[in-house]
Amino acid sequence: MDFLDSLKHYQRSIERRLVAFIEARKSAYAGREVERWVYDVLDDFVMRGGKRVRAIMAVTAYEGATGQFGDPRVIDAACALEFLDAYFLVQDDVIDLSDLRRGKPSAHVMLAGYAENVRGVPAEEARAFGYNVAIGVGDIFNAWGIECLLEADFPAERKLAAIETYNEACEIICRGEIKDIYLGLSTVVADEDEYTDMILQKTGYYVTRAPALIGLDLAGASGELREAMVAFAEPVGLAFQIRDDILDLVSTQEELGKPIGTDLREGKDTLMVIHARKNAAPEQWAEVAKVLGDHDAGDRQIVRVREVLEEAGSLAYAEERMQEHVRTAHEALQRLAALGLHEQTVEFYAGMADFIGSRRH
Repeated sequence: MDFLDSLKHYQRSIERRLVAFIEARKSAYAGREVERWVYDVLDDFVMRGGKRVRAIMAVTAYEGATGQFGDPRVIDAACALEFLDAYFLVQDDVIDLSDLRRGKPSAHVMLAGYAENVRGVPAEEARAFGYNVAIGVGDIFNAWGIECLLEADFPAERKLAAIETYNEACEIICRGEIKDIYLGLSTVVADEDEYTDMILQKTGYYVTRAPALIGLDLAGASGELREAMVAFAEPVGLAFQIRDDILDLVSTQEELGKPIGTDLREGKDTLMVIHARKNAAPEQWAEVAKVLGDHDAGDRQIVRVREVLEEAGSLAYAEERMQEHVRTAHEALQRLAALGLHEQTVEFYAGMADFIGSRRH
């Protein structure tokens, strides 16, 4: 199978297990109105799509280290990464005041809709309810992630190692989120090193590094293989985030499932903004600065900033840096192959690195 066929195969396996896990929990609260509605939101949020990259990283790392393909135990455990993803996405939407996620209402918007449309609560109170309950929804997702690892049919010492990696990832990702919020302050100006450090903690850790290491924990892999996996996973995570930043400007709301220009409106110093601040002509930077941090900026203003960043070479610079990380990831695969990672997994990871560097959403 080529990469996309393999990706779909893994996605189907993971989603079947996610459905079974969620349905088992929903059935326990079928007769309770509030819990039933909240669990419907949990179900909808997880099952509305997504590439399942995190879970797939865990599964493939395990398969590559053991040579055991299609082991249902690791599918069960890898669902933890999808719940971890949902945990951070729910909270990220609250932090960013984002009302859309993957083309549908964010969790806090769905919850607010329940309060307003079902319980007749005034709109302002309903919105506050949505934000407050969304925090609890995120915490449930996190608990489910740990539960997936606890229930997986692996030796206790391997599950413990995986849970330790999971919890370490939670702390590091939260540190990255805090730094991201800090760098968004109007009086703080980030440089490229700070930006890279932030996305290594935030995106790099929870998209690729932690999931792959959890797969290796469950496989009982050597420390040497873990180090080599980090050397691959980190540049893939960096490429993933830079591509996200680029797509936030060049994609469409239909492709992204949320409005374009979110990073600009939030005042985030993405790699393009950092480059433009240093390299754009003064009149070009003035146009960027006018929109940066303006939550009310319209789509026309966002498109104009995109044109300015293109004229200043900032988009091309971000693309170049992203491709550098993709090349670094490919080089790291040679070490993984030399350490015995299964050739099928090495081939899959090569396809993943290329896919991440060219994806449209």
